[in-house]
Amino acid sequence: MRDLVCEQVRGVAGNPATPSELLLRMLDDSDAAVAVLIFRNTLPDEFCAAVAAHPDRRVRAALADSSSATPQQRALLVDDPAPMVRILLAHGPELFRATPAPLPEETYARLAADPDHRVRDEVAGSRQCPVSVRARMVEDPDPEVRVSGYAGWADPPDGITDRLLADPDPRVRDAVARRAWRRRPELLAGVLDEAWSDPWWLRDLAVEIPLARAMAERLARHQDRDVRAAVAENPHLPRDLVQELATDPDPTVRLRLSLRPGLTEAERAAVDYEVRPETRLRPARWVLDRLGDPDALDGAVRSAHVGLRRSAAYSPSLRPDQVARLAGDDDFAVRLLLCENHDEVPGEVLLATHLEARVITASMLIARPRFPRVGLARLADSADPRARMLVRHDPEAPAELIDRLSRDGDGGVRSRMASDPRLGAGRLAELLDDPAAAGSAAGNPNLPVALMERILAGAGILRASAGTAGGEA
Repeated sequence: MRDLVCEQVRGVAGNPATPSELLLRMLDDSDAAVAVLIFRNTLPDEFCAAVAAHPDRRVRAALADSSSATPQQRALLVDDPAPMVRILLAHGPELFRATPAPLPEETYARLAADPDHRVRDEVAGSRQCPVSVRARMVEDPDPEVRVSGYAGWADPPDGITDRLLADPDPRVRDAVARRAWRRRPELLAGVLDEAWSDPWWLRDLAVEIPLARAMAERLARHQDRDVRAAVAENPHLPRDLVQELATDPDPTVRLRLSLRPGLTEAERAAVDYEVRPETRLRPARWVLDRLGDPDALDGAVRSAHVGLRRSAAYSPSLRPDQVARLAGDDDFAVRLLLCENHDEVPGEVLLATHLEARVITASMLIARPRFPRVGLARLADSADPRARMLVRHDPEAPAELIDRLSRDGDGGVRSRMASDPRLGAGRLAELLDDPAAAGSAAGNPNLPVALMERILAGAGILRASAGTAGGEA
């Protein structure tokens, strides 16, 4: 399928106005069917029922993994003959910064009894698995499933923990001990003995475990810089070892040390660390633990350390004065994180941050509740094409302006305008031949059904009829 035709078909697949009968006919082409499952926001029940019976496993897998399908629609695949489809069903769709809605409880129960241990392992690892089903997973004959079942349990009962600590399989006992040591301090020594051969696990422990002197020295002088960086944030680290790590030869260690709790501003400033505008910085753990307590975050909000201000900007609970302070921060990442996480950021800050951002999440700011929409038409003559694109979101922008911008010299601007329902059918028909805008034009709800049929016929998905083979739409 040619690139232009592919874009057109994807547009029709995602078009909210595409009739159900056309969607059903798109099932005759596997690529088109997958496009429907990927690009539509909602899916008709009859379409999903037909997908569940589709002969192509790839199409059924797309339904299992669809973020647009309802849990009930995805649950139609519970008895799918392909294990990979059932695995995807149990795993659920991957959503950015969101959790998919859970499947019906009976679906989890049936997947928990699946003959393929990989399916059961996905169920056991799912955070949405009901407790009634999870209680069965920790008794599964496969030790890996028992481990996953316990790991995914938000608050496992003590009786379950006790039983699994005596499990006949050492992998289960070790995995449970790794998690249970916070409630059972007597397990920590054994967990640490195991962790010395696993730097990844040792890093996780080093951040938070109580530190006897000998253990603190071993971790602070470990050959793995990430272990040293982790213990640098441990609130139990002795003062002399804090000072030792403040001059560690590795800049990563010094940076993490500078973020630790309990340091004064002068002590942080004395550490030789660097945070550049482009530095991707993991938030300070102690700040993340207090995101719901704005008073506890005040020191981070007001800190001269940009890493602490970035960490505080993750909080959705900041006070108005804290929001105002961070909204005027000199560091772009602070302002971006604030815009992404707090609903009360002023509209002008959201707009300015969106226009300044060159990151994949920039478009998400447009969906924030205070993003200013009315008045964006004033940006139609901006030299910045990203500003001109925003005119599409002004509910008061006249149709004539949208039409003018659909002829813009920048393909991104044309594409954004091509999705606007204020465009007439004639202009949409023209944009279908524009490689930059064809997909958006085909996805415009104002596109006549006759043009949709013509697109599908041109792709070989539908037979062209006398009514769709030519003439004006």
